[in-house]
Amino acid sequence: MILRWGIVIVVALVLNVGLLISAALLSSERPTPQDMSEPQTVSLIKLKDTAPPPPEPEKEIPEPEEKPNLDFMPELAAPSITGPDPLDIQISLDPSLFAMAPARGDFIFNSDDLDQPPRQMFRTEPVYPYRARQRNVEGEVKVKLLVKADGTVASLTILESTPQGVFDEAVKKAVPSWRFSPGKIDGRAVPSWVVTNVVFVLSN
Repeated sequence: MILRWGIVIVVALVLNVGLLISAALLSSERPTPQDMSEPQTVSLIKLKDTAPPPPEPEKEIPEPEEKPNLDFMPELAAPSITGPDPLDIQISLDPSLFAMAPARGDFIFNSDDLDQPPRQMFRTEPVYPYRARQRNVEGEVKVKLLVKADGTVASLTILESTPQGVFDEAVKKAVPSWRFSPGKIDGRAVPSWVVTNVVFVLSN
């Protein structure tokens, strides 16, 4: 038995040595081929990443509102055909409403509309301008007054003056203190416009 195993071991060693020797001989006989061509230059270009654009969000389409179905028809009130005759309507105005009319032009009458025009009760004479007196200058001022229902002067407007601008200030200072018996309609005092002339004359 021992002899048989020894023979087997020797045979195995001989085979391994033979294989190693044959492999060495084969590698030495075949030289490694070498590439003798000239090297070529290669340029590398880095491309940017082009990502696709994000998709657009889908627009929501609003659903149409459902209209309620009306099972009935609304009753509309028919206009009344019968009524009073417009020609039979009479409008009566109380003249006392005009007694407290404001001095801004509302419900103010002209002298032609009055039953009784205003009459002057108190008059303050305007002061004669000193320069006009020294130069013997005479003149006239046409003024429009608003006489209220209580007879006082609410406002005045100079319409014309001769010579122009010489006697205006004297009139503006004197006329507001004047007092009138107011104009009347149906016996009621009402505000009205009055146009009068203020004459400036030098006495001897």
